[in-house]
Amino acid sequence: MVMVSKLDTVSVVMPVFNGESVIEKSIKETDKKLEDLNVSYEIIVVDDGSRDTTRKIVQSVKSSNVKVVSYDVNQGKGFALVTGAINAVSDYIVFMDGDGDLDTRVLGHFISALDNADIVVGSKRHPDSVVNVPVLRRFLSLGFNILVRLMTGIKLWDTQVGFKVFRRDALIDIMKLVSVRKYAFDVEILTIATLLKKRIVVVPVEINCNALFSVRNIVRMFVDILGIAYRLRIKKWYQKNHNKKNPGKYNPIIRW
Repeated sequence: MVMVSKLDTVSVVMPVFNGESVIEKSIKETDKKLEDLNVSYEIIVVDDGSRDTTRKIVQSVKSSNVKVVSYDVNQGKGFALVTGAINAVSDYIVFMDGDGDLDTRVLGHFISALDNADIVVGSKRHPDSVVNVPVLRRFLSLGFNILVRLMTGIKLWDTQVGFKVFRRDALIDIMKLVSVRKYAFDVEILTIATLLKKRIVVVPVEINCNALFSVRNIVRMFVDILGIAYRLRIKKWYQKNHNKKNPGKYNPIIRW
């Protein structure tokens, strides 16, 4: 068993949209793993405007450690994660996708790695990762990450794994500059973290995923990355505002 040191409480934020087939299993597996780690914890499930029975299933889970935040209109993964983080009470916050793709057995390694980091991110390209995804998805992922590195200066080879752990103070510094609501949210938080010189540690993951990216989502992510690069390299909005206590939200030209 992984030993978790120096941690008193952990908040897991789990966004989900139309996840009726997987969300109950994801919650119960995460609940069991955190119980085994012998830490005080909460699991905040954010129902991001699901149109299936996800909300009903989540509300039926019997655990005092599970909290549910929900709203009626889908806003995007980034919005859901920020909403969950705002409702978290712990000094250590975990972002975890609710789709069941990631193996929760690695959760203890993520939390332990915070001993030497502000942020711990999972990477499919870590040499110890176990990854089962379609070849086309691998190819698109590699091209996407080359683009991200060129446009944002991020040194990581994988930004999109839905498993990240933050010290609360670091996350607060980052979130006040975030404007992206959907899938490029991960790119923006890591761009800001790099700019603010947060300590980032990369750890391996175990992931199984058969889904492919939709053309629509690829286009949206590309446009959002252009926006991030514009704010970073041309407008220098992040640099000008990161020391402000209340910088105010940046309003992108396109708000998905």
